[in-house]
Amino acid sequence: MAGESEAQQAIAYPRGILREVTPLSLWGGDNLIYRTIVALAAIALPVVAAVHWAMRGELPWPQLVFTASMLAGGLTCLEVARRGQREIAAALLIGLLWVGTTIYAFKTGYGMHSAMIFIYLPCLLYTALFFGIGIASSELVLTVATLGVMYVAEENGRLEGAAGVVATGTGFNFFVGIVVTLVATLAAGLTYHRRVEREAARVVAEAARHYAEMQNSRTAQVQLETANARLETLCDEQAARTALRDVEISRLRRDLELLRTGIAGDPSAAAGTLAHLAACSMRTPQRETLDVSALAHQAAAQARGQAAYARISFKVSARLRASADRRMVEDLLGQLLERACRSCHGEPEPVIDIGGGSLEGQPVFFVRDNGPVLDAAQRARLLEPFAHGGATHDLSVVYARCVAEHHGGGLEVESVQGEGTTVHFSLPA
Repeated sequence: MAGESEAQQAIAYPRGILREVTPLSLWGGDNLIYRTIVALAAIALPVVAAVHWAMRGELPWPQLVFTASMLAGGLTCLEVARRGQREIAAALLIGLLWVGTTIYAFKTGYGMHSAMIFIYLPCLLYTALFFGIGIASSELVLTVATLGVMYVAEENGRLEGAAGVVATGTGFNFFVGIVVTLVATLAAGLTYHRRVEREAARVVAEAARHYAEMQNSRTAQVQLETANARLETLCDEQAARTALRDVEISRLRRDLELLRTGIAGDPSAAAGTLAHLAACSMRTPQRETLDVSALAHQAAAQARGQAAYARISFKVSARLRASADRRMVEDLLGQLLERACRSCHGEPEPVIDIGGGSLEGQPVFFVRDNGPVLDAAQRARLLEPFAHGGATHDLSVVYARCVAEHHGGGLEVESVQGEGTTVHFSLPA
């Protein structure tokens, strides 16, 4: 990641000649320049030789040597760039053009008025494109200083300058040099611009394609995640249904075994209660909002209607609420109060409390009597009345447990010395 960031920074902010890629070479502009110089130099060699031979009967060796040097330099730079040394090729080209032009200006004596002086312009342009404004500014200072030296030399007569150009009849070369330099620079710039436009269009199209693929990939990923979440939800729901089914099957087996054992023991005595229990096991709760306090008062009134239970005190907590089946809850309260009355009616001051509360946001209730404390075996017998070869007709707690479980809750029995026996049951909403 660090290498990639440095490469991007090098492209955006060119510094020096140590980078592998320059702004101009990003779109193949460096090779275009080298080919342009090679082409111009190859054309200029025979043309310049022919024109001078026709006009003066001799070959212009300084011009031919300079042109041949530019041809060889262009070929060398092109080969160096193809080998991946783009910065070295660019520095070699600019240095060759600048030094060759300066040597030609002083060697021929033409100074600032030589046609080759106009090569300073593309040199400066190439430096700015290859290496940035900082190095190009340094080259500009050096070029201005060199031109200043040429000016002083012309003023002192050390260089012929404009007089030398006129005396040797090279005005045509001067004109042609300016025109060719300007036209070649414009042609190279236009070609490079068109290449950049094509490459930019290709890059934009490629970026758009990649963006569309990325969007499609993201959409597919979102759809996959949604489907996976839905599948997980379905799996969880199925697992919950399976677990609930297993619990229901286990409860049905237990109740069926209870009925079978009871019928096998004393069917005539337990027939009514067992039938009531079987009906509860098969019934589906019809939930509605119930005032459990009111139902408890009704059950207590019915219990006090029996002469044996007339002196029992009933304490019912206010504002007890539940979402449950009315008939089943009425039967549950009736069964538990009947058991509590039987348990405590012999006490000096028999008391039965009906109350409730909340556990983890779900309503829970209790029926407590102050009768004799039950040991572990007696509490177990309340939930398994026919176990261990015994026989009892008290199925009240079993029925209450059946009602609570059919509402998704449960039932527990505890007995504490000094408090009596308490039956806790829950009716989840």
